[in-house]
Amino acid sequence: MKHFLRLTPYFFAFLLLFPNFAVAAPAFPRLAKPPIGERWFSISKDKEQTGYNRLEISEAAGGYEIIVESGVKMSVFGFSRDASSWERYLVNPDLSLRSFEVDEVIDGKPVKLKGEMTAAGVRVSVTVAGKTKEKLLKAKVAVYPPAVVNIYPLMQGGEPGKSFKVKMLDIEAVKVIGVKISVIGVEAPAGGAATVHIQNDFYTFVDNDIWVDHSGNTIKESVRHGLIVTQAVDRETGRKFQTTHPELKRR
Repeated sequence: MKHFLRLTPYFFAFLLLFPNFAVAAPAFPRLAKPPIGERWFSISKDKEQTGYNRLEISEAAGGYEIIVESGVKMSVFGFSRDASSWERYLVNPDLSLRSFEVDEVIDGKPVKLKGEMTAAGVRVSVTVAGKTKEKLLKAKVAVYPPAVVNIYPLMQGGEPGKSFKVKMLDIEAVKVIGVKISVIGVEAPAGGAATVHIQNDFYTFVDNDIWVDHSGNTIKESVRHGLIVTQAVDRETGRKFQTTHPELKRR
C-alpha cells in the first residue's frame, strides 16, 4: 500500500503530460455522404430466417432518394407478426426528411402514407380502406426517416461515449418520436474490418445493438441480445427469401 501511495503522484503527473494515452477513445471518420447503392439483409429469429430487407440509396436533386423494401413473418412471446412494406424517402444532404410515401400491410391491414416536411411539422395523408385522412405531426426540428438512423452518427462524426438525440418518423404509429443513439465503441474483430458499435432506444425496454462499417453500411443489428438479428447478406441470398415469400413483396 505504501508503494502505491508513493507512486500515485507520478502516475497522475504522467496522465497530465500524456492525457491522450490514457483517456482518448478512437474516433471514427466523419462521412460526407451516405453509402450509395443497394444492400440486402436477412431477418432471423432464433437463427431461423423469417424476413428480409432491401435498402437502396441513390443521389437525387438536392439530396438523396432512399428506397426500403421489407417483409417479415414471425411470432415473439406469443404475438404473431406479419408485415410488409415499400417505402420511398427523399432527404436533404444531412439526411433530414423532405418527403415520403409508404405502402404497407401490417397483420392483414393495408395502409398507404404520403407526406412532406413543412415549417410546422410533417404533413401526412393516411389512406385506410379507401378513406384518406390528413394529419399534421408537429415538429420544430429536423425529422429523420428510420432508414438513416444507423447512418446518422457517422454523418455527424464523434467518438465512443457520444450520444445523439433525433426526431424520427415512425411510419407504423404515424407519429414523430424521439430516438437516442449512443456510440458504444469502435471494434476491430480479428480478421475483420473495423465497425462502429451503436445502440438506440427505438424498442422500449429492449436492447437494440447495431454494428456499422466506416462507410455507413449496417453489418448487423441485434434485438434483445440476439433474439432477432438483421444481418447483411449478398443480393442472391436476400432475393431468395423474397422470391419464396411473394406475399411479402409490396411492389
